[in-house]
Amino acid sequence: MTRMRRQLQTTTARREANISHPQARALFAVSSACAILVVACLVIYLDDASLEMVRRINMSQSDGSAYREIVEWRKPVVLTSTVADRWKASKWTSKFLSWKLPHILAYRQELDPVFMTFHDGKPLEHLVNEYWKDFNEKVNVTIPELLHWQVSGGNHDKNDDNFLYFSQDISLLRDWFPDIVSHTMPINDLVVSEGGIQVNLWIGRAGITTHMHYDAMYNFFYQIQGQKRFTLLPPTSCLYLYPCLHPHYGHSQVDIMAPDMKKFPLFNRSAEVVIVVHPGELLVVPPFWFHHVETLQESVSLNVWSDASEYILMNNIYSKPVPLELEWLFERRVQATRLYSHLLLKALGIQSDDFIQKLFFTVGDLLYHCSMYAC
Repeated sequence: MTRMRRQLQTTTARREANISHPQARALFAVSSACAILVVACLVIYLDDASLEMVRRINMSQSDGSAYREIVEWRKPVVLTSTVADRWKASKWTSKFLSWKLPHILAYRQELDPVFMTFHDGKPLEHLVNEYWKDFNEKVNVTIPELLHWQVSGGNHDKNDDNFLYFSQDISLLRDWFPDIVSHTMPINDLVVSEGGIQVNLWIGRAGITTHMHYDAMYNFFYQIQGQKRFTLLPPTSCLYLYPCLHPHYGHSQVDIMAPDMKKFPLFNRSAEVVIVVHPGELLVVPPFWFHHVETLQESVSLNVWSDASEYILMNNIYSKPVPLELEWLFERRVQATRLYSHLLLKALGIQSDDFIQKLFFTVGDLLYHCSMYAC
């Protein structure tokens, strides 16, 4: 896999200016098939039963092991009286943070308050630059500027076309706030795995929205100030994801606030879960659950991430050599992908011919729709 990745990077750099849309679609189809297949196999084991109501659990009498048990349910849950209430950070306000953090780097975009991650360096990036705006523009601002205190008292101004969004790993803020990490201790009860452990600070004004996406991590989201509305859908929801080689990888192509059912006819929100998170509440967002997040009031939040077991497994799979070579003809790479996928399924203990046939039909359909809408 390492050799193949180096070849892909070298070939992409050499031919970036000349690659055509059909070539890009072919490259995407073959290099993404195994990844889609692995994800499809893993999602089978995730329970997507719709919830009639979200469980709310008081954790005041619970020990640390209870958090681990709850995340293994793989359902959104709201927790109160949690370990996070003991953090110094639980008393933070936006005014306090404006004093501790004189300047921050915030994402900025114009005209649209809905933010969507843009991953630089993806092989399809140069194909979409003329149609898509790179949302990775960062500007140095103060928190009063971020929250528009001098403009509208922190409320969303519909006539304003400049939107700012702040999210940052708190360990990167220690130059301004040296003891910031100690303000979120202890976190051991909220760390589910040893990989990808990260505590993030989120600050935003009313109206700022994060587009529907998924994370491959366990996510404990703690609301400190203001309110946020989460709209969640289970991993098996048909949201027409951007492919892994696309800069918007991990995001849905569907605008759930105004879905285009002609373009995305399989989209179904019947399993949708809507949760408004209030100060002092800890929301458990399970790995691979899609979430669309709206800031309802001036907001300060923290969350704790750690890698999901599926993500760790996928990294282990990707570290193994894949029997594909870029100099092969496209047809040979397709045949090799199919054989490799069959062997992968067998190794995972999935041997049903009907399942394999259905899975390949599903993957083929996904590849077709991605090639139609993503390039």
